[in-house]
Amino acid sequence: MLTLVLALVTTPAGIAAVVAIGLAVLALLYAPRLALPVALVAVILVGVAYVSRLQADLASTQRARDEAAALAELRQSAVEALQRNAKAKAKRDATTASAHDRIRRAPASDDGPLAPVLRDALEARQ
Repeated sequence: MLTLVLALVTTPAGIAAVVAIGLAVLALLYAPRLALPVALVAVILVGVAYVSRLQADLASTQRARDEAAALAELRQSAVEALQRNAKAKAKRDATTASAHDRIRRAPASDDGPLAPVLRDALEARQ
């Protein structure tokens, strides 16, 4: 019911329907033969106003649906990018940890004149 009232007030066909209803009332009082045709025109205009309001609501709902689908797709791609970044970070962390282990396990004889300093720096970070 509220949709019909809004359609009568907010659409050009609705305003024309309100005018036609007023004319039908006047025709009923002053020219009864014209009252029925004018009333039928008013009913048709009310229907046109209601349908145009429903079409506008449908278009608005479809736009909202399309925007929601686009947002969901954007969010999905963001989640996938975050997952790829997490996997890449885990791989880098594993590679770094294995390199650190390899350095720690190396015998002292493999150290050159600079290696003890490097070993001390790496061990100080942990």
